[in-house]
Amino acid sequence: MGAAPSLWLGALGRLAGRAAHELKNPLNGLALNLEVVRSRSARAGTEGAALAPYAAAAASELERSIPLVEALLALARPLPNPVDLRSAIQPLLVLYRSIAIAGGGTLEVVYEAEQVFVSADGDTVRALVAEALDVTVGANLEVAGRVGDSDGSISIRLVGGAGRPVATRMEALAVEHDIRLNSDEDETLLLFPALARTGVDSAR
Repeated sequence: MGAAPSLWLGALGRLAGRAAHELKNPLNGLALNLEVVRSRSARAGTEGAALAPYAAAAASELERSIPLVEALLALARPLPNPVDLRSAIQPLLVLYRSIAIAGGGTLEVVYEAEQVFVSADGDTVRALVAEALDVTVGANLEVAGRVGDSDGSISIRLVGGAGRPVATRMEALAVEHDIRLNSDEDETLLLFPALARTGVDSAR
């Protein structure tokens, strides 16, 4: 196994560990409300209207958990080549956003194109984006990002300083693929060599 796959698996393991708590909370809420529905529905004379609030709460908790599960499943699948940066990072944003919100913060990213293709392979892209998000989210209550062109490269800029230095192995991986990854007190920056750019769109 090369450096990129092993580094990505390590990053995914750390992310899964951080996101597990955010997934556990809605699942606990779902189980609690379903148990109330189950126990009260077994009582004679219980009307459906009395159970409706608990059923609605259970449905709400389920809706909270589904995007997190879908994001984890998406990250377990390999990315096609060439890599569309927007598709590659979306599941990571879902999980890191849940971590940011749980800490009382936000994570908002604006895309300047519908599709942005980069020359790096999927494991490299995911490992480096996860590292950039990991050093930024948690160190800042509000993180704002932008994905777009930057002098012929494709940039991911996350406003806010790093909570820890970028890992040395991640820096080496970036250099190996002619990718720039650095973070200071103002921003965390990733610059990828670009293949193509199509469409114009902004989303959160």
